[in-house]
Amino acid sequence: MRRRTRKTLAERIDVRTKMAMLVVLIATGAIVKDYVLGSVLFAVVVLLSFAIGRGRMAASFSFAYLFLMGIFWVTTMLPPNAAGALGSFALACRTCMPICLFAAVFATTTKIGDLTAALYGMRLPKAVVVPLVIAVRFFPTLKEESSAVADAMRVRGLALSPKNLVSKPALMFESAVVPVMLRCAKIADELAAAAVARGIDRPGRKTSYNAPRFGWVDFLPLSILAACCLLLVVAKANQGIGGLL
Repeated sequence: MRRRTRKTLAERIDVRTKMAMLVVLIATGAIVKDYVLGSVLFAVVVLLSFAIGRGRMAASFSFAYLFLMGIFWVTTMLPPNAAGALGSFALACRTCMPICLFAAVFATTTKIGDLTAALYGMRLPKAVVVPLVIAVRFFPTLKEESSAVADAMRVRGLALSPKNLVSKPALMFESAVVPVMLRCAKIADELAAAAVARGIDRPGRKTSYNAPRFGWVDFLPLSILAACCLLLVVAKANQGIGGLL
């Protein structure tokens, strides 16, 4: 008899709750952009990801965040002309890191059926539900295809390394981008066909094995995240008022 795997906390959280948390993070990230408060926001999302069972993903994003902070520190020692573009790039990536981390958690812990049921439960029209469901399923598949292309490039002696990027930039670009673009077109068609075969465009009321419910497992992380984001926004507003005074 096949044993049922136990769901992690991230998979037990209702899809609508995770969507609300993502919206809260996007709104907070648009306001909180400075060095200290932005780092605090990222730390809150990392701790939340660890708490709901996505520690490995949070650790990988943490290393990437430290790398971006290193780039930002290097820009302080460069001439202004060179530091401007590189610093802006590092700042933009650093600002998006909390949102990207939770978006990755959302995409990897949300089943398409649960997402579809939640969106239809929110009374959204089919013209919104179908593209959104296909887009959420598209990005994890694109990651797998990109890994396969990177492995094929490594076999051909075109591994992603500074030496190859400097000595053979055109060949590296062609070998990496062209296969991924061709696979993107094919993946989009396959995902759309699979969704239609499962009845996503069927008229009438939609049903689901897992009916979306809101419980304590949803209230606790959402309330904690909302409270932390509110405190960060208030701290940012106080900084602005202090600057004016």
